[in-house]
This record gives sequence, C-alpha cells and structure tokens, in this order.
Amino acid sequence: MVPAVLARLWARVKRLPWYRFAAGVVAGIPGLALTFAMRLGGLGVFLPEIAVDFTVGRIPGNVESFFIRTMGEGAKVLALFTAITVFLLLPGFYAIAYRWVERRVRNRWLVLALYGLVPAAIAVLVILPLLGAGFLGALTPAGTFGAVFSQVLSSFLFAAFLDYFLVDVAAKHPEGFSLSRRQFLAAVGILVAASVATLYGVGTLVSRPARLVFASVQEMIAKEITPNDEFYVVTKNLIDPTPDARPFASDPGLWRLTIDGLVSNLRAYTYPDLLGRTTVEEFVTLECVSNEVGGNLVSTARWTGIPLATLLADAGVDSAADWVAFTCEDGYTVGVPLAKAMNPSSLVALQMNFEKLPPKHGFPARIIVPGMFGMFHAKWLTRITLVRGEFLGFWQQKGWTNRGPIRTTAIIATPPHNSVVGASVEIGGVALGGDRGITRVEVSTDGGVTWAPAALLSPLSGVAWVLWRFPWTPPGGGSHRIVARAVDGTGTPQETVPAPPFPDGAAGYDSITLLVSG
Repeated sequence: MVPAVLARLWARVKRLPWYRFAAGVVAGIPGLALTFAMRLGGLGVFLPEIAVDFTVGRIPGNVESFFIRTMGEGAKVLALFTAITVFLLLPGFYAIAYRWVERRVRNRWLVLALYGLVPAAIAVLVILPLLGAGFLGALTPAGTFGAVFSQVLSSFLFAAFLDYFLVDVAAKHPEGFSLSRRQFLAAVGILVAASVATLYGVGTLVSRPARLVFASVQEMIAKEITPNDEFYVVTKNLIDPTPDARPFASDPGLWRLTIDGLVSNLRAYTYPDLLGRTTVEEFVTLECVSNEVGGNLVSTARWTGIPLATLLADAGVDSAADWVAFTCEDGYTVGVPLAKAMNPSSLVALQMNFEKLPPKHGFPARIIVPGMFGMFHAKWLTRITLVRGEFLGFWQQKGWTNRGPIRTTAIIATPPHNSVVGASVEIGGVALGGDRGITRVEVSTDGGVTWAPAALLSPLSGVAWVLWRFPWTPPGGGSHRIVARAVDGTGTPQETVPAPPFPDGAAGYDSITLLVSG
C-alpha cells in the first residue's frame, strides 16, 4: 500500500515543470542584481529592500526587540535573505506558464516581450502599491520614472535569459531533463545541504550584539572619544541614504533644512547657510534603546553644530507648540518635547570629531539631544516641525518609549568576559546616566555580596559617559563574578531588577566572570 502511494506521488512530482521553474529562478538573478545596482545609484528600486522596509515598519515593537536582542543588526541580513528568496521564487512561478504562453502566442519575440512587460507591470502596479511604495513606485526615492524604468529593464533581462534557457538550451536537449528518483533525492539532498550552509553563514552574521570591550584600561582612556569608524551604527534601513549619490553632494546648495509648523516664519536653510552660522561643541554619549546592559551600542563623540534653540528662535515658536518633530530623508520620524529641544545642549550637528558628518552618521545634518536614547538623535535631517501635542515617531508607533531618558548604567569594559588574569588586575569600564551625570560607581568581586567604590575619571562633559577604574588583587585562584553598579547625579542608584530593552531600555547590573590563574 505504502509503496503504491509513494509511486503515485513520485509520478506527480516528475510531471511538475521543475526545469522551467529552475530556469525562471536562475533567469531572475541577473534582473534582481541589476535593480540592486540601480538602487545603489539612486536610479531604481530594489524590491527586496521595499519588502524588508515594509515588514520592519509593521512588526510590533516587542517582536522587533526579540530579533534585535538575539541578532542585532544581523536581523536585517536574515530579512534580506528571506526577501531575496521570495523575489527569486516569483520568476520561477512566472516561468512555469512559459509553454502555455508559447503555444498561444506562437511568436518568440512576442513571448519575450510579454515576459518583459507583464512581470514589470505586476511589480509596479501590484507589488509596489501593496508594499506601501505607491502606484508605479511614486513614493520611492527613485520616483515613478526610476521605479518603472528599473523594473522594465529587470524584467526584460529576466525574459532574455528565460528565452535562452527555454528555447535555445531546450532545443539542444530535445529529450528533456527527466530526473530519476535517485537523482531527484540527490538534488533534494544537495538543496537541503546548501540551505543549511547558507543559513549557517547567515547565522554567523546575525549573532547577538557584542559587549563593549577594551583591551585594557589604557585603551579605554585613549578611546574615551570613540573614533568615527568605531562609533556604533543602528538604522531602520536596509540601504541607508547615500550622500555621494545625491545631487547636493556636489552642489550642497540643493539641500534644504526646513523649519515649519507652528512658527511665525517658515525658514529654509541650505548647507552653506548652516556652515556659516556660529557653532558650538559638545561631548555627548549616545546609546541605542536596544542596547543590552553591557552591550556595545554606546559611543561618545565631540559634536559640532548649531544650537537647536537658536534655529527655533529664528523661526519664532508659536505659544501653542509643545513638541518638535523631526523628519529625515529616509522617511524616519521622531519627536521630542519643546523643552528638550530648547535645551542649550541640543544641536543640529554638522561635524563629528572635527570631521564632516560621515554618511552613516547623518550627513549633512543630524539632531543631537543629550540624555535621550539614540533613536531621538535623528540622522539625515530634512525638516523640523513645531506641533501641538505629543508626536509619535517611527519607533514610538510600534510601542517604544517616547520619553527616552538613558537609564543609569555601569558597564564593565575591561578585561573581557571570561579572561584569565593573574595576581593583580585593573578592572575598568564606563558609566552613563544620560544628562544626569554619574557620582559613584561601585564594584563587587564576589558576585554582589560586598561592594567597594571605583575611581572615577573626570568626564568630558555632563552629558558624556564617565570612565572608571578599579584595581583588584584576587584573594585566590578560580572563577570570580565581577559586578558593577552606578549612582547618577541626582543620587538615584542604578536599577537592580533586570529588564529587557523593550520598551524603555534595558536595566539591571552588568557582570562578567574572570578566571584567576594559580
């Protein structure tokens, strides 16, 4: 009975148009690669990117937090891998109908034209609108022309390869490509092995976010100001805005920063306008709200820019306004209370560590609002809008905090976790309390039973992290659990109860294990 059922099942499997499906998948690769290249040049749309952005924008915050906690930025790699797979399966399904179309049209060039136009039409008339990119891709950065042009080129490239596989190659093999059961099982085995290997490779990229680690206290002190290329990066985008591909990179006069909403005077600034304004400098520590206690999504830089309060005063803030909303080139939005925006330390930053803002950190301008989590420091700024009532930005609409004060935290940053140390060792780390400062850091070398004060170094500013050091002579060999805690500038101690990052930022004490030799 069972062999008969398997035989019937095998007969049905053999009748499926596997060759056409596989030819469609392979033919879809160059077309998808072309749209990716065009997207990087700002000339088209890359459907997997649109799909990932659509999905990320609609995932509930708690689900999103899980993926960020377990995979970090690598979660987007997995999402991209999934999206690319989907958009390569689609050409495979299109290819299944090739013989049916061929029998009815009976003209090779018309078939090729249909396979060049129909998938493109489906992409711009159905897929893009369903993914929130607008009719004909009107809401994409490339606009209607770029979206349509890139999809038409991609589809015709797909059609050309498909035509080659299903006409020219098929003509050379009139006997077809019939697999035996053994060949089929071998092919399935290879496919499974390849999938496992691919997922393993992706898994190496989607590991948990790393701890903040310095090789020594001396290196920690040397990097109290984080180098630009080591400053943490978190973004909602699969592909961030690329200034070098934008017109104002060569002609900065084309970029505008608009201040509107509840203001007396609508203001618009060019990049040279802002460069000509009087600037100030501020050492500010930024931390991502998704950072685990002890994580490395925290950095400090010297920011140079124009006080946000100055620009708002020039625009004339209406008495009805109580929140300030920021809009960015990538569609990101976030808001802060007006009182926070008017704080003298809040900046429209133009430089980072004496350099023009790097592209990944928001060139040409970004917001710096000290004391708040990184998601409030909007990058690639294009608009500042005064509004009445609480403004919910991109992340806040998914449940993340809209107040965003950085939680008081002490991080053990050296030696690394599970290090082997000798008869004496200097433990060091950073402590941050947002704009409240840090007055005390305590270290326990017995897992939290007893505590002793650490030595604090003078901070760069009242809104920057505080470095601390703690020399320790182990009482004996073996494993020792080191714990740290801090007290902020208001006298409030660090929270003891662990909490995940969602929705208000992680809480709890940081700890590491040191292995003492001898």
